[in-house]
Amino acid sequence: MKIIGLKMKAISPLQYYYIPANGGMRTSPFIGDIALKYAFLRQLGEFIIPDPKKTKPTYEELNNFDFWITVAIPEVMAFGNGKDAKYMKNMIRNTMQGIDYNGSNEYPTFKTGSSMYKNFFFVQLLAPGNEFYSYLIYNENRYNDFKIPEAIRVGNNRTGILKIEKCNKDFRAALNMYTLNNIMKKKVYNDNRDFHFHIIVQYYISGFYNKDEVVRIYG
Repeated sequence: MKIIGLKMKAISPLQYYYIPANGGMRTSPFIGDIALKYAFLRQLGEFIIPDPKKTKPTYEELNNFDFWITVAIPEVMAFGNGKDAKYMKNMIRNTMQGIDYNGSNEYPTFKTGSSMYKNFFFVQLLAPGNEFYSYLIYNENRYNDFKIPEAIRVGNNRTGILKIEKCNKDFRAALNMYTLNNIMKKKVYNDNRDFHFHIIVQYYISGFYNKDEVVRIYG
């Protein structure tokens, strides 16, 4: 297995997984490994639509492609110092009935005023300029010369754009225990690491791991 360090720079606002906050939701300060792999596959022209008969995703199709990407984390997490994730100002989302239908606040079979509950809450996006670090691990026998995409789309409706370049420095990695244990079917435990982050079922993040540990675990 070969490993390459990646630096990913947000060049547009990024709306992603959420941390509940008072009166709204804040985008999480990382970029998920599952989402990154799907984004790479789309950009590489290898994406396969998951089985439409599934009632919930299992992500097993990701095993058909012999490369993996660790969770992308901010500089301060990757190196122990430097910049943390930066956010934009709060944006207020109106959730009144019909507000999201074709952008017109009109729904063909429902009048907005008939909805009993109307509310507003804020969302907070990651700002352009944020930099994240991640490792790409791949099988050299299958990908002799892995072509790293120059940019990928991630986040809600894939509206967030990340510019990608190689990083020649070694840094710490955060790993998704769900990916390792449920998708790859490995038996990996967080073994009392100093960082844990659990936000949704598909993301239980543990850290930190050095470069050699990442190769050993994914290999």
